[in-house]
Amino acid sequence: MGKNNINQNLYKEIEKLGAKDMELCMQCGNCSAACPLSTGTNSFPRKIYRYLQLGLEDKLLESPEPWLCYYCGDCNIDCPRGAEPAETMMAARRFLTTKFDFTGLAHKFYTSPKWEVGAFFVVAFSIILLFLFGHGPVITDRVALNSFAPAHYVHIGDQIMFAILGILLITNGFRMYLKIMKGTKIPILTYITQAPIFLLHYLTQKRWRKCGTGPSSRWMRHFLLFSGYVVMEVLVIGFLEVFQTDIIHPFWHPTRIFGYYATIVLMLISGNMLYSRLYLKEEKLHRYSDFTDLFFLILLFAIAFTGILVHFFRISGFPIATYTMYTIHVAICVGMLCIMLPFGKLSHLFYRPLAIFLTTLKEKALKESQVDFQTITKDVNENFMGCMQCGTCSGVCPWNQVSYFSPRQIIRNISLNTCDDFNVDKACWKCVTCNSCTEHCPRGIEIIDIIKSVRQQNVEKNKLPKHLNNPIKSLKINGNPWNGKKQDRINWNKSIPEFNKNNEYYLFTCCTIAHDTSVLKNSQKAGNALIKLLKHSKVSFGTLGSQENCCGEHSNVMGVKHIFSDLSKQNTDMFLNNNVKKILTFSPHCMNSFKKSYKKLANSVKIEHYVELLETLIKKGTIKPVNKIDLKVTFHDPCYLGRHNGIYNAPRNILKAIPKLELVEMYNNKTTSLCCGGGSSGPWEKFSINESFGVLRIKQAIETGSNIIATACPYCMKMLNDAVIELKLQDKIKVKDVAELVLESQENYHV
Repeated sequence: MGKNNINQNLYKEIEKLGAKDMELCMQCGNCSAACPLSTGTNSFPRKIYRYLQLGLEDKLLESPEPWLCYYCGDCNIDCPRGAEPAETMMAARRFLTTKFDFTGLAHKFYTSPKWEVGAFFVVAFSIILLFLFGHGPVITDRVALNSFAPAHYVHIGDQIMFAILGILLITNGFRMYLKIMKGTKIPILTYITQAPIFLLHYLTQKRWRKCGTGPSSRWMRHFLLFSGYVVMEVLVIGFLEVFQTDIIHPFWHPTRIFGYYATIVLMLISGNMLYSRLYLKEEKLHRYSDFTDLFFLILLFAIAFTGILVHFFRISGFPIATYTMYTIHVAICVGMLCIMLPFGKLSHLFYRPLAIFLTTLKEKALKESQVDFQTITKDVNENFMGCMQCGTCSGVCPWNQVSYFSPRQIIRNISLNTCDDFNVDKACWKCVTCNSCTEHCPRGIEIIDIIKSVRQQNVEKNKLPKHLNNPIKSLKINGNPWNGKKQDRINWNKSIPEFNKNNEYYLFTCCTIAHDTSVLKNSQKAGNALIKLLKHSKVSFGTLGSQENCCGEHSNVMGVKHIFSDLSKQNTDMFLNNNVKKILTFSPHCMNSFKKSYKKLANSVKIEHYVELLETLIKKGTIKPVNKIDLKVTFHDPCYLGRHNGIYNAPRNILKAIPKLELVEMYNNKTTSLCCGGGSSGPWEKFSINESFGVLRIKQAIETGSNIIATACPYCMKMLNDAVIELKLQDKIKVKDVAELVLESQENYHV
């Protein structure tokens, strides 16, 4: 996963560039459904709205979708909240133009009309001054334009100007290429074979013909305007010395025919578009027009109009008027091109076909998905086909607080059979199985089960991510994911009694405690605290130590079915053969696995997490928290204790029983608790500080003013402690298990 910075001002920046009513978007997806160009692979505008709402600037920069929109306005009509997706997509394109431009001028021109107009007049007046002091002989008895402005020198000037502007535009385009193609490897031959796509879309804008339900005349108008612009540039760059001549050619001469075509088309179409934006203002679009759009059309009209005047004065035999108007005409042309081509409206003629070209390359690079629709329906039934694409799952996913992840999009691609290696197969490994999506789904879809099915199919095709090879191998060989020796499972506390049939509880040791890989051994400290409490309370318990295997929860959610089957069978046999009636777990992951995935234990063995037992012991008075802990404490709800199993009050009741301890809540708590990132493959992934749930959670704890963040899960202990170290806050906040705090408060206990 790449780094994704959160830009809290992104929303406001896009708003300044012309976006309207972004706060109205409820992520219903009507806009994407209405857009005929939105596909399963490149869907918009909803995805772009989501990036803006979450401040995901990096994701926006890597998105070709804003350039794939042709501003037809259908999305505006179909939005149930009256938002303006078309305007937002337009504003997003302006934003991207400012970001790809390394000079910073595009940002100034788009955000300040004064800067844009001022820059235009600076360039235009520079050209006027150049002609004023550098013109050739002024012949007044006849029109001798090539004497006043020798075509050869003007041609050289044009070529130098276009070379500079071309370098600027290509440089900006390369920056766009680096963003969109980030992490994508394409063979050189593919670039060559797909190159015609760029030219095709540059010259025809053929995708626009599929766009919208409005009249096709919009595409025709744009095509005519573009063709007029291209014809004019070809005449100026390639044939200026033939086009600009003192000889008045007959009407049917190619230079006059093409010149008239370009001039008339530019003037009529730009005038028509100005009228549409200023007066017509169709229901679907042009209700709002940014200054730069109007200024661009005004300049195009002015170029065409002054060009006609130059020609009129020339054939009428007015030399001074011809020279004067020619100077003004060239000044407007150069000013418009210098401002609009690399930094403004004209740049979209390059960026859009480039985005289509790069999108095509990425599609060519996609590998075939390993996912079979029938297998998923067999694993999870067809309930997921009832997904109404509301986006609630994506909205509540914790990834969207630090990066981007869309369960909705995964389900959509599966439903439409548009899965590929990137949008489903690889994407599914990002899920940390926190269960927030399932708990909030209005249709009750078991989204984690879908993720598991996708993963399982990939595992069966040997597509397990590389960073999971070692933990899975260790599970197979050692019975734990931490490369610990099986015979050492009980070494962390050899005082735990051996289980016998007279014991009330079988204490199941979590692998993360038994084989704690951290330097400070915080998970083992928590485990030792619980052992002392159980012994003090005279709870009858024991363990079989080295006979245990991992509960298999992580291999289960990773889709490594055969490993989980082996582990669960061995553990089930051990429990039943030893007449175990109650299992007490350190880890909520173990509890969840035994309760929901060990079918043979369902009716014969009771499963408890230790906080449930401690709460009972405190209520009975068996455990008496009497030592004061005069500290502010906040509790982090482990996902597998809370959302997966509904245990929210027990740990809080325990903490409230400790004298002087002040329990405060973080912003995300109980059902909305933020995952620590330790579910699924999280403990074996390396996250940047900007993508760490643990870091975000510690920051939330700091905001409460707490001295301690308490939890009741070994994986949470690991992830939160790693975050404290990452943030270098060891002197400001501590991570402690609930059992540790109870032990410190227990009578006859001295810190």
